[in-house]
Amino acid sequence: MQDVVQRALRQYIERQSRADLIDQVLDAELPRYAEALERLAR
Repeated sequence: MQDVVQRALRQYIERQSRADLIDQVLDAELPRYAEALERLAR
């Protein structure tokens, strides 16, 4: 049972870490491309 919990926690942490990294990159890079994205949305 302990192995299952450890595995689940490890997977959760890995997913959260990736999500946090993606959020950081988007926060940093999205403003750079905001104008182009707005034009594409039209």
